[in-house]
This record gives sequence, C-alpha cells and structure tokens, in this order.
Amino acid sequence: MTRTRLCVLLAASALSSLARAQAPQAQQDLTAPPQGAEKQEKLQPALQGAPLPPQGPFAQAAGQSNPQGTVFQTPGMPNMGLRISSGMGQVTRFSNEFNPAFSFIVDAQAEAVDADSGQDGLDAGLRSFELTGNAWIDPYAWAYFVGVAEEEEIAVEEAAIHYIGLGQNHTLRAGRFFVDFGKQMQIHVHELRTLERPLVLRTFLGDELAGEGVQWDSWTTVGDSTAIRWSIGAFANALAEVEEDDLTSSTATIETLAPRRGDDFTYTARVTGFTDVGDRGIFQLGASARALPSFEFVTEDAGAVGSDLSNTVFGLDATFGWVGATSVDSWSLGAELLASTGENGAALTGADSTNPADYTVFDEDLFGWFGWVDYAWDRFNAVGFQYSQVELPDAAQSDVSEIEAYYTHLFSEFHRIRLVAALNDSDIDGETSRFVVQYTAVLGAHGHGVNW
Repeated sequence: MTRTRLCVLLAASALSSLARAQAPQAQQDLTAPPQGAEKQEKLQPALQGAPLPPQGPFAQAAGQSNPQGTVFQTPGMPNMGLRISSGMGQVTRFSNEFNPAFSFIVDAQAEAVDADSGQDGLDAGLRSFELTGNAWIDPYAWAYFVGVAEEEEIAVEEAAIHYIGLGQNHTLRAGRFFVDFGKQMQIHVHELRTLERPLVLRTFLGDELAGEGVQWDSWTTVGDSTAIRWSIGAFANALAEVEEDDLTSSTATIETLAPRRGDDFTYTARVTGFTDVGDRGIFQLGASARALPSFEFVTEDAGAVGSDLSNTVFGLDATFGWVGATSVDSWSLGAELLASTGENGAALTGADSTNPADYTVFDEDLFGWFGWVDYAWDRFNAVGFQYSQVELPDAAQSDVSEIEAYYTHLFSEFHRIRLVAALNDSDIDGETSRFVVQYTAVLGAHGHGVNW
C-alpha cells in the first residue's frame, strides 16, 4: 500500500479528515485527499484495488461491495451494494443537493419459531421505523438525529454533533449516540450484515447501547501502509437496551446512577489499526473497553437491586477483507473475544420478587466470542455464517450458543431482502430455531458516521 493510496482511503473514510474537503461549498472536490497529503494525482489507481468506502461522491466511485450497503466501513474493507449518486436522490450525508437531508428506514420481518420453551408459531411485523436527518451546521460541525417509532411515539435514539475544528485528524462528538465498542455496537440493527447483533454483544452490552456524553477520536498513519485510530468517551447516562421479544437475550437491565461524582459516569475507549495484506487484502485489529465504575441493576418488581456496583467489558476484534481482481467478488471474515468482569447479573433467589434483599447479584468473570465469514459474488448478492457463544451471568454460569446463516440480496442500495436460518442452544431454555425473511427499505439520505 503506497502512502498516496493510504491518504486517499483515509480522506474518503475518516470524518475527521473532512473539515475542509466536506465544507458545504458546492464547487469543492470531495474526492481530494486531506491537506498535507504528499500527492493527489493518482486517485484512479486507488480505485483499482480494494474499493473506497462509500463516503465520497458515488458518481465518481466504483461499485461498492458491502454485505449491508452501509457507510460503516474500515477503509479498504470489502463491502457490498452498488452506490450511485443521482441528480434526484440523496445518497450521501455530504451531498449538497438538499440541506438538511432526511431519510426513512423500514425494517420488517416475518418469522417461524420452533422453541423447546414453547414459544412456537408464526409472526410478522415491523421491527423498526426510523426517521433521520443530518446537515452541516457550519464548515466545522455536522449534526444528525435518529428517531425510532416505538408504538405510537417517536423515541430519540441518537442526536449528536460532530465538531472537526480541532485539527485535520480529530473529531469531537457530543450528544446522544451509540458507544464506540468493537465494529458492531456503533451500528443500528438494520445495518448489520446479520439479522441480530451477535449473542455475546447482546448479553454483555445489550441489543443497543447509546450514551449521552462526549467522545474524542483521532487517527494517524504509521509508515506507508498502516493507519491507527483511537477514541475516548465519557457518558453521564449509558443504558443497555434489551428487546422484550428477544428470545435469546439473557441480559439484565442496567442503569447508571445519576452523575453526581466522576465515578458515576460510563467510560469507553477503543484503539484500532489496519494494514495491507498482499495486493487486495486488508487486515484490521482492534481493542475496546466499556467501564461502569458505579451502577445499579433495575428490576420491574423490586426497583434498584444493589448499589455502587461496577462492571467492565473488554473486547478484542480482528477482521480480514479480500477483494477479487475485478473488485466485484469479495470475502470478509472476523472474530471478537469479550470478557465481562465485576458485577454482571442479578437473579431472584428468595420468595419475594418485590424485595431487593431477595435478589442475588453475581460477581464473576464471564467470557464469550463470535466469529463470522461473508462471501459476496457480486455487488448485490452475499451469503454468510456467524457463530457466537457466551457464559451467562447466573449462578451456574450457563452457556448459550447461537448460529446464524443468511443470504442477502440488494435490489439497490435502498432496497434489500434477507433470508435467515438461526439456531440458539441454551443450557437453560433448550433449543430455539428461527426462519426469518427480513425486508429493509431506505428512502432518502442515510448515514450515521465513520466506523473503524
């Protein structure tokens, strides 16, 4: 990987490098590398290897292969879904054709469930309906919000500002947003390459984990072929969200205490880097942590259980992506190991469910992991397989495993259908089989930020 190619990839991917290149001025060249790059005249050769992530103007970029068609991509990693800019559509968050840009996302599914626990049957419904908006509010600040329909109300899932006036490689994000942990917790569920977030993430961190606070991240190059990014976040409120109808979730609801002292905050940190492997491969390695120095478990009947509890989750992730000679077919595979330390579960062990003293809080070191592989034979079709295993926060440290196999077809970057077969095997609840048809449609401009 030459320095020129690395700079081009970073310019297309890192939000922090877009302070000037993405300022809301219609005549700017959004494909130019950041100021200070040694060369800018070899953009076309960079497109002949691993495709650029979908961050620049798509009318000038090759088709992007991506299992999800999402903007969340490490530079150079394979992705699936042809991304084309049109005069009428809003396909990138940096488009000046309409300001602000709005989008609507429909995520629906129909499923057949066969469970040893007796929760069998057929079901169909709307998993989520999102309304999003984003806009540059000045040359150095970009803001966005994500509202999600819950019953008859719209709940604010994310609302944040990205400030990039601290320097070319730095970004300061403030507001409510998903925490920076691994490569999946930052992503909305409908943007995953699988139907569900991996089991170990749902168990240790929740189906989704949004925090209200501030995060600083930056990146730098190391030599000619490696880039490194890191982030540090502090949140006054970080809630693990668990779906009530999730048949495979065993996560206790966790709430942080009111931020009266410094140790009442939730803290996150991540460092990751990627480098070339051969002519068409990219390898990425990352480490993450989420610390709750002081929190309490909240139950429906007894309210708060325990006080001044603490918990830390660590993660180590590795990802490899390879693109074929024509930049059409691609392989991507990865794994993440997680450890949960401190108080990580609570269970009713007495007779009175309304008495907090009848609950036992578990303080154990728990481990889990997931691995996945994805093959896209063109820009519109991909198959994949994911396996996850985790120890549960209970007295017996029961094990649960989950297998998910899928086929994804993108009619376009806005229109997708997915077929899923999943098997969950629990020491507590036995086996649960699911066969799901998922349909997702996006209307308008959609993008939440840059994820490494």
